[in-house]
Amino acid sequence: MLITVSGLDGAGKSTLIGGLRAALERHGHAVAVLHMNDDVGVYAYARRARDGVLRLLGGEGRRPRPAPLGSPPVPRSGAGGRGLRGLRDTLRRVRYALVWSTTVRWCVYPIDLLIFALHRLYVEKLTKRVLVMDRYFYDTLVDLRARGRRRGIRVLERLTPTPDVPVLLDVPPEQAFARKTEFSIDYLRRRWAAYQTVLSWVPSCVTLPNADVRQAQRGLWRVVTARMPGPLGRRRRWLAGLDRANGGGRGL
Repeated sequence: MLITVSGLDGAGKSTLIGGLRAALERHGHAVAVLHMNDDVGVYAYARRARDGVLRLLGGEGRRPRPAPLGSPPVPRSGAGGRGLRGLRDTLRRVRYALVWSTTVRWCVYPIDLLIFALHRLYVEKLTKRVLVMDRYFYDTLVDLRARGRRRGIRVLERLTPTPDVPVLLDVPPEQAFARKTEFSIDYLRRRWAAYQTVLSWVPSCVTLPNADVRQAQRGLWRVVTARMPGPLGRRRRWLAGLDRANGGGRGL
């Protein structure tokens, strides 16, 4: 089973995923959680290679995750310097040029789909775990749309495997900014509008408001158990059918 959670920075994705993972494990399901930026795709592997090179050059640890496309530019360092310091500065400039390139991102998208298919085969088929994605390819499409790259996005969306439970964690840009002031409100508003457009192309997407974390977690659990194969899903569907027959309001 594939569950994906998308949304603005500061929407509360990590908290929601942590609660879902704990609930699934209490019911006997093994769970794997992957982050789209850290674990899947060309950029993730390139960052790992870069981190290894940087550690060899200067003993530096892991650097912060790169900003999404469309965010305010990251300032470059001052004087280039010489030797190892100059090489690190050069690697940093190359990194930001690649991350900010919508053309490169568009071109590596099909490669990332192939890499993700291998991850999914291993997690779901070979190790029999529920796969939960913190961000998904839909977030990449939002990055591209927020940067004005609209041509071809629908083609990429149609190539993207539809999750069993695609979730848009929906919070107002102002609320996301209050939680995480890394990006401007104007940028978050543009990105929020892009999320509404991209996820509207996915009929099975579940939009969950996150004004109340517990309520959002309960809503996600109801959706997951309703769509889950096996005894847990069958029990949830049976209860929902019984409530409808009795005129109750327990259904999703």
